[in-house]
Amino acid sequence: MTLGVLALAPLLPVSTIDVQGGRHVTRELAIVTSGLDGTPVFRASAADARARLRVLPAVRDAAVEVELPGTARIALVERTAVGRWIGGGLEWFVDAEGVVFGSADATAAPALRVRDERVARGHALAGERLDPALVAAAMRLAAIAPGELRPDLARPEVVMTAGQAGLVLRSGTGWEIRFGNADRFAEKLALAKRVLRDEPERRLDYLDVRSPDHIVIAPP
Repeated sequence: MTLGVLALAPLLPVSTIDVQGGRHVTRELAIVTSGLDGTPVFRASAADARARLRVLPAVRDAAVEVELPGTARIALVERTAVGRWIGGGLEWFVDAEGVVFGSADATAAPALRVRDERVARGHALAGERLDPALVAAAMRLAAIAPGELRPDLARPEVVMTAGQAGLVLRSGTGWEIRFGNADRFAEKLALAKRVLRDEPERRLDYLDVRSPDHIVIAPP
């Protein structure tokens, strides 16, 4: 570069931005969120751009570099979805840390779904943090296949209810298992499996294992 060009280079705007690592976040959203596009190089802050990108719920972290004469590079580190969390009539992704986020790629999460009845219709869950233990328990239930616990477990659905039943596994044939919260979940699930295995043809409305020390079966 000539001396004149070198002197003017810091005044040139950032005009070329390379974005890598985006699946949930589109290139366009990353660029707009970074605030770098069109900003003079001498004013463009990689640290500020990184902080803005990390506000996006789907972004765990980001690395940003700004170089003369007007180039920036963004490397996104996105969250890894463990399943789908449905609330308020909308479907979101959730990661193992319980962070709820949206995605530009509808295929970027396992087909494990939990419906949260606690969420008001139309409420946007993006950015909210759920209890990681609850998410792990819910996804474990969502992975249960039809007929796995007993032959009439058809069209299983996992629901986080608004009432005392808490986390519930519902069968399309009309019965359900109530787990309450995520405390002692492995013990509760093992207990439910044992009860259903021992009496696979028993008429069942619900099996309540919220307290592993005092299970309730209806009808008795």
